[in-house]
Amino acid sequence: MRIVLATLGTDGDIFPHIGLGATLLARGHHVTLAAPEPYRVRAEALGMEFIPLVTADEFHSMLANPDLWHPLRSGIMMARWGGPMIHRQYEALVHVVRHAESVLVANPGVLAARLVQETLGIPMASLLLQPGLVPSSVAPPEMPGGLTIPTWLPHPFRHLYWLAVDAAGYVLVASSLNRVRRGLGLPPIRRLFRWWLSPDLVIGLFPSWYAAHQSDWPTQIRLAGFGRFDGMRGSLAEEVRQFCEDGPPPILFTLGTGMTHASGFFRSAVEACHSLRARGILATKYADLIPTNLPPLIHHCPFAPFRQLLPLCAAVVHHGGVGTTAAALESGCPQLILPLAWDQPDNAARVAKLGLGLTLGPRCRTSEKLSHALAQLVSQDMHNRCRALASRAKGEDGLEVAADWVEDLAATRNVKSVSGASLERWNRR
Repeated sequence: MRIVLATLGTDGDIFPHIGLGATLLARGHHVTLAAPEPYRVRAEALGMEFIPLVTADEFHSMLANPDLWHPLRSGIMMARWGGPMIHRQYEALVHVVRHAESVLVANPGVLAARLVQETLGIPMASLLLQPGLVPSSVAPPEMPGGLTIPTWLPHPFRHLYWLAVDAAGYVLVASSLNRVRRGLGLPPIRRLFRWWLSPDLVIGLFPSWYAAHQSDWPTQIRLAGFGRFDGMRGSLAEEVRQFCEDGPPPILFTLGTGMTHASGFFRSAVEACHSLRARGILATKYADLIPTNLPPLIHHCPFAPFRQLLPLCAAVVHHGGVGTTAAALESGCPQLILPLAWDQPDNAARVAKLGLGLTLGPRCRTSEKLSHALAQLVSQDMHNRCRALASRAKGEDGLEVAADWVEDLAATRNVKSVSGASLERWNRR
């Protein structure tokens, strides 16, 4: 069976797909990763076929745009960046899945994958990494920019909120998406965030104790648990391990692999460590963001598997990406979350509700505020709560559960062969 994993984004979005691909490869399946070009090396090193959905130049232009992390402008920026690629990505995916036994697993943001499912009848699972993307009036997710549904708003009116969200999606994406749909002989899409999830199966790669299944969620959502793949199968670099073990546990500071505008954050991190007389690790692949002449108590780490690093740390300060959040929860590491955009405010709210971390708003991120919050975070009581949750959270790897469901999807569905009409229509274009 050929399984095609299609995704966009940065490490936190790509690694779960690579991890699922590695799991399926180990079970004897042929796996293709369709992702941004910079991830080719990782995929091919694990034995996967690779096709690019985004060129390296396009990927780096996305990262270079500071609006990528703006709470309100990020959606507009990504729609303008990604909309023109839908047609090209559709054609690339069609070339790969023109086999009766193909199965698609896709990030909901890869709209071309849903088009392939719709036109060619390919079974597809949406891989949902974060609960903050599921519209719910019963338990509304925390939204960026202060746009969360107010708790006082009566339930009948909450439906109007989600209609407004769909209207925004229509304004931003409809022209690009529906232009491709017209060429395929398909009717226009008006409620984007209802359509973009596969009607076959949605795999939530998070556990129910983190986000319980709500009565108004789509019925095809199943929760697998967090996926435990940090981008590599190897060990933590010896110099990083040695630094952690040469003194009191350090504090890890990171804003994710997609953040290229964080020099001020890392300066504040160094100042906070100096104020607390604490040791610190600054994690970023962008060396130009790191202050020059770091003191001996601070170490720069370009990359590390967080599930190996975080158990050695006293706390982690991060942006609230679901991958870092999950790794910290399962490692028993207290978290200070500085959410910026996307699903980050929702993850921050869930961690705070669990009593396993703190969060700081955009106007409270000076070195003094960081120091004060970290002093609360490293208390023994917080560590005890985090360790108790970590021991309870240890269960089956969500990637293994997800792999079972992908195999079930292929085995139980009547996989439609590509119809002659569909292929003829595509070949004429």
